Amino acid sequence: MSQQREAYGETLGRLRRRLRTLHQCTNALLQAESEQALLRSICEILVAGGEVRLAWVGYCEDDAEKTVRPVAQAGDGVEYLERLKTSWGEIELGQGPVGVAVRTGHACWVDDIRTNPRFSPWRAAALARGYASCLAVPLIAYEASGGAVDLRGTLNLYAAECSAFDEHAIEHYTGLAASVAYAVTALRGHLAEDLTSGVTALRARAERKRAEEALQQAREELAHVTRVTTLGELAASIAHEINQPLAAIGADANACLHWLAADRPDLDSVRGALTAIVKDGLRAGEVITRIRALLTRSSVARGRCDLTGVIRDVLPLVGPEIRRHGISLEMSLAPNLPQVTGDRIQLQQVLLNLLMNAVEAMREVPPVRRRMVVRATTDHRDDGPWAIVAVEDAGVGFSQAEAPRLFEAFYTTKPGGLGMGLSISRSIIDNHRGRLWATTNSDHGATFQFALPGMP
Repeated sequence: MSQQREAYGETLGRLRRRLRTLHQCTNALLQAESEQALLRSICEILVAGGEVRLAWVGYCEDDAEKTVRPVAQAGDGVEYLERLKTSWGEIELGQGPVGVAVRTGHACWVDDIRTNPRFSPWRAAALARGYASCLAVPLIAYEASGGAVDLRGTLNLYAAECSAFDEHAIEHYTGLAASVAYAVTALRGHLAEDLTSGVTALRARAERKRAEEALQQAREELAHVTRVTTLGELAASIAHEINQPLAAIGADANACLHWLAADRPDLDSVRGALTAIVKDGLRAGEVITRIRALLTRSSVARGRCDLTGVIRDVLPLVGPEIRRHGISLEMSLAPNLPQVTGDRIQLQQVLLNLLMNAVEAMREVPPVRRRMVVRATTDHRDDGPWAIVAVEDAGVGFSQAEAPRLFEAFYTTKPGGLGMGLSISRSIIDNHRGRLWATTNSDHGATFQFALPGMP
């Protein structure tokens, strides 16, 4: 059990570091004034995040050797890069991760530099610097139309541990490389101001669209990592929620085998046990389905959304945590709540965050005070009906001094908290043309609520 807790702690710590790194990279993408400064900042942020020892960006050249030239780097390995010779051609120097990533347009990695044959030309120098695994990601952004923004280069990362780049890390860095490709393309566009005003206007619109796409992609990645982190915090409770029906299935199945072994099987009992097995199987399947939905990267596919259904989907995931802390849960859901236009997964994320915050706020208060109320009401306004969802707790609340900072990124009052949940939740609600706010209760605790416009 202690080993599981230690592994869970390491995973959660890695997710938190990656989330902070992604937030810093997003700021660098938005604030960069030059291509060189942007690439250098991205490399520095990745190394400072602690997951890699060396990060560098290389661009392809069209010389005879088809060289990949380092143009930005950070970390431990400047001398390594000065002696590095790599190619994007079919020669031996092009068979490493860098060359393969450029030619295929997909990430290429080496789990163990000591033994992988494709890394043999650079093995001695890499081991001397303490590198054990590496990853090369092409600076390409594939567009929905089928085209691509290709910088003809790679983002290259070296770690001190073997197999440092798992499936989630590769997906994470691939998304970051796509955002860099968009941002650099936009920066390069600013250098062409000698064109006619008509062409400049067209380019400006294209650049703005690409910048908006890059920002939206970064926001989605940030929201996705936050969802994974939150589910990680609920891992023990979710496992308990799944283990209960699985244990019941095992007991009922053994009972069936016992009854069927009798000379005159009790078929009514067998039938009842099989019915219970089906019911428990569906219960476990529903929990897994909800988890998989929240782990999926949302594509912001908005449609008609029933907030009552959103609440009923999220509560089973938080229910075990609520019961574990002896919290009394009350629900008051209006029967004719107006439907809204929204991304169901993102709205589930907002509610999940508010519920987890409420649980956290009541952990240290007397048990008799641990009460949570979830309300869904309709507010009839001049522009039509609005749906309002509120989560009220009787926890520690917040002070007047803390109120202005509640929704700031990285501001938290929780020990070990990252401080991104409320910031991302407000961003999601703002993008849904709604409002998220918090008020202190008259006696104890606080109430967080969001309002969304109903569909016409």
